[in-house]
Amino acid sequence: MKGTSRTRNGARRRRAAAAVAAALALTAAACSGKDHDGRFLGSQEIDVAMHKDLPGMSLFENYTYSGFDNALYLDLEKWLEGEEGVQVTRNADVSSAARIAKLQSGDADLVVASFSITPDRMKEVDFVGPYLTTVQGFLVRSGSGIREHADLSGKRICTWDGTTSRVALGELRNSVSVGGTDAEQCVRKLRQGRVDAVSTDQVLLYGFAQHSDDAEGLEVVPDLTVGAPQHYGIGVAKGHREDCRRLADWLKDYVGGREWQGNFREALPLLTAEQPDWISRHKPEDELIDAHSCVDRPKT
Repeated sequence: MKGTSRTRNGARRRRAAAAVAAALALTAAACSGKDHDGRFLGSQEIDVAMHKDLPGMSLFENYTYSGFDNALYLDLEKWLEGEEGVQVTRNADVSSAARIAKLQSGDADLVVASFSITPDRMKEVDFVGPYLTTVQGFLVRSGSGIREHADLSGKRICTWDGTTSRVALGELRNSVSVGGTDAEQCVRKLRQGRVDAVSTDQVLLYGFAQHSDDAEGLEVVPDLTVGAPQHYGIGVAKGHREDCRRLADWLKDYVGGREWQGNFREALPLLTAEQPDWISRHKPEDELIDAHSCVDRPKT
């Protein structure tokens, strides 16, 4: 009888241990946020569309990627592959005009491409962000004499397709908007003297200024801006709100951590040197991220 009692007690202990182990496993899975089938945005393979021609933000040169968007991508890739268990591929060839179409067609699962969050775009795709805030400024040749809005009267200002920059230029009187196919073409026109300025988000302009040769003499005009602040977000196709919110939680941790500041300082040294208050100017707070992430319109 004693042997039978020991056997029953041992069986009970084994069943109890198994139950505890199972509960711990379920708790760990729930805390990790992983889908049980190893999918994210409905797929086991995530394609991220990016620019490849924006120095300081997302540039592919000499077989190497660099820039702030590139640094964000690397941290995002680490999280998706490590925590969500999906395979991530970079597709660095999206134009500004094609970002929404890439998401809607399924050619890209995410877009990390200096993608400004606007109410109109939020009707077509979801955003996670912002991960960076900037304003629209002006890139000019050194010695241009352009320092304030009045100096832009009669000047030729280049912007390119698929951006919000051209709309903001409507605030200026008597300036001439000149179109370009992309940022690089606009900057080339500036170098050649075919336009007097290039206007887009300041972070992009600082990237081109620090990437140019000293002989070219390109500079961002300090504190000369137009339009409303621009908030960069990660583009996501609609229909994946649960995964979208999980990505938003990750982004808040990223922006609030040391990686964001270190990556920004490394990618845009000229901007950080000229703007002592660059962190307060460009780093979004959690409330701003919550207001624009995974919703059809900004929360107020």
